[in-house]
Amino acid sequence: MGDRDHAIEALEHLRTIQSAESGGSTIEQHRQNAIEHVEALVAELEKSTQVETSDESVEIPDNWDDDEEWESKLEEAREKASISPSKGTLTTKTINGREYYYLQWREGEKVRSQYVAPVDPA
Repeated sequence: MGDRDHAIEALEHLRTIQSAESGGSTIEQHRQNAIEHVEALVAELEKSTQVETSDESVEIPDNWDDDEEWESKLEEAREKASISPSKGTLTTKTINGREYYYLQWREGEKVRSQYVAPVDPA
């Protein structure tokens, strides 16, 4: 079940609580169902905005002989993107037949990218 489905189900449960006029146990059950669905929605949203890499997991690419130069390029890209070292996934994009490294991360529903360096620094 996706974010939208969880949100819709949670809303239905919350609306049921507002219109319920029966005994307290039914209202409590609806409230608990709504809470569970909202918690599931929050968990999915948090998971979709979490980042998959950290500084330790971004290895220096094989084509880069100079570790310090690579680290400098990576840090510069993070500064331009205004993202923390724990945020961003290193990806490659091919543009006009050449490959380039980019950092990608989520901001809400959107995936953002920031150029890092060419795959082959030569």
